Amino acid sequence: MKLKLVVASMSILGLISSPAFAGHSKKHCKKPCQPCAVVAPCATDYKGAGCMPCQVETPCMATMIYDLMGQNNYGRATHAMPDWFNRISVSGGINADFHWGNLSYGYQGENNSRISVNDAYLNATALVNDWTKAFLSMSYNNASDIVVGSIKGGTYSYAYPPGFNMEQAYVTIGNFRCSPFFFQVGQQFSDYGRYEIHPVERTLVQVLTESLQTSAKLGFITQMGFHGQIYSFNNPVIETGSGHATPVFGAALGFDRVNDQLGYGIGVDYLSSLMGVNDIAGNLGNAGTGVTTTYNNTVGGYAFYGDVNSGPFSLGVRYTTAIQNFSATNYSTIFANSTTANGAKPWAVDGIAGYKFNYWGKDQGLYLGYQASGDAVNLLLPANRWLLGYDIAVWKSGCNANLGTTDFGVQVSRDEDYSTSKGGTGDYSNRIAARLAVKFG
Repeated sequence: MKLKLVVASMSILGLISSPAFAGHSKKHCKKPCQPCAVVAPCATDYKGAGCMPCQVETPCMATMIYDLMGQNNYGRATHAMPDWFNRISVSGGINADFHWGNLSYGYQGENNSRISVNDAYLNATALVNDWTKAFLSMSYNNASDIVVGSIKGGTYSYAYPPGFNMEQAYVTIGNFRCSPFFFQVGQQFSDYGRYEIHPVERTLVQVLTESLQTSAKLGFITQMGFHGQIYSFNNPVIETGSGHATPVFGAALGFDRVNDQLGYGIGVDYLSSLMGVNDIAGNLGNAGTGVTTTYNNTVGGYAFYGDVNSGPFSLGVRYTTAIQNFSATNYSTIFANSTTANGAKPWAVDGIAGYKFNYWGKDQGLYLGYQASGDAVNLLLPANRWLLGYDIAVWKSGCNANLGTTDFGVQVSRDEDYSTSKGGTGDYSNRIAARLAVKFG
């Protein structure tokens, strides 16, 4: 044992002192430089303790001291883990959108740019170990912000504003081979409502449910398909008179069965304060009696989803509603027989039916949808919307669509505004949207 300590000490001293005696020209170098690491041999099982990892490299003393000297490195991962290329996966894509028709209304959730990069994203997933994963998603978009001079003055999204964003960054602790429970913390989407992020047009239910916050989640997923979670995050808007951000709580419970021949799912979600929904909080300056930076009363909400698919056919329904009425100062509703504004209790419903088929050797799809809202005129939504869409996978990476695809889709929609007696214009607007999407990874 003493001999091993002496050898180890001489090795460390040699590694530290060698650079001090190294020459400045190649001809003085007697032997090639050695790697700055100490490799531990494979430890065998000892009294049932189990095998230790083989060939574990630890930084030499000089490297560790260098890391301590640099504040930018201290406490951060600066060395690649073994077999990092098998532990880190990278994927991404670009969605280029085109719009024609009446773009002057500016409903919340609509992209009014004629040509835009709705989403250019790069995702990285790191398998740290069997129980820990990390996910990062960088995103860029120049979809329309608040359109000055538009009838409604809405924006495409308050969840992902134009420009570069660290859209998601969270850690997951869990191992579904060992336990149904998991824990997540970081910037992530809350499980309130179901939707597609960065769609061509965000649905009315998505506007009233999408929540991207820095939160902590505790959940479970069973092999049978039952799943649920509870989570919390700080309210992004301060309640009048409180002086500080109060916590928002959420819960979700559902059952999903994923199957190409016959799949189905159903679930219900709860959110203690709808100010945790990005668009509801962001639109405070556009609604009610004027610009506000606080909210007057806490309003919770429910969201429901139901999906079924059989062969090429699919049907999905989404519904959300506020539990209480908002303060009229924040979000009001106008009735035909009233001269004063009352607090709104907004709701929305979406329904979409789809059919998939393969023709010309290309996977294709048709879908028809209807959306409606109530008490949401000051949330900058239309009263209802019809839409019809078509998409096609133009090219794939061979036979494997998971490696990369080039997709094209087109959608025709017709919005009807609230009537004049309910604070709207009563007019219709028609739009055509197209998307060229490239995905890889």
